[in-house]
Amino acid sequence: MTQISNQEIEKTLRNSECLISSIEVAAAYERLAAQLNLHYAGLNPIVMVVMNGGLIPAGQLLTQLTFYHRMHYIHATRYRDNQGTNELTWNYRPDVELTNEHVLLIDDIFDEGITLKAIVEELKIENPASINCCVLLNKEHDRKVKDFNVDFVGIDVADRYVYGCGMDFHGYLRHLPGIYAIKEDQI
Repeated sequence: MTQISNQEIEKTLRNSECLISSIEVAAAYERLAAQLNLHYAGLNPIVMVVMNGGLIPAGQLLTQLTFYHRMHYIHATRYRDNQGTNELTWNYRPDVELTNEHVLLIDDIFDEGITLKAIVEELKIENPASINCCVLLNKEHDRKVKDFNVDFVGIDVADRYVYGCGMDFHGYLRHLPGIYAIKEDQI
């Protein structure tokens, strides 16, 4: 990952617009938590954070969950230098037994779904009782993988390069509390 100067990051922020405010994001987390609390009551699932993007959404959601759960993480990616590839690379595979377990994957965005679908297919090999996916954002477009959907979605977002709330701009700005994109007249 290449380091970008503070001046370049500040220029990006100046040339960006907030698509979804931090207030709207907080409301989405509340809605998601309510849905998850109903769905997982009494199931004692393993909550798996899909790193790195899922870290912020998981952190926001976990404090609002009322069901008992165990936590774990996985780190798999198709991206190299902000460019998608066709190869899934596992940086960290789960080292917990998943047989007959309920598994909840938390990630930042459902874009094309290639990575998330590959992760789910890999985890299904271990015969969990169920696998569900929860994402903060669903990007609206028709390039999604076939025969795969996420189960819990916080907010739909336009088909743009977005960052904040776990999504990065060249490795930076994941920490922003809203969802941002470079202004279309600046692209």
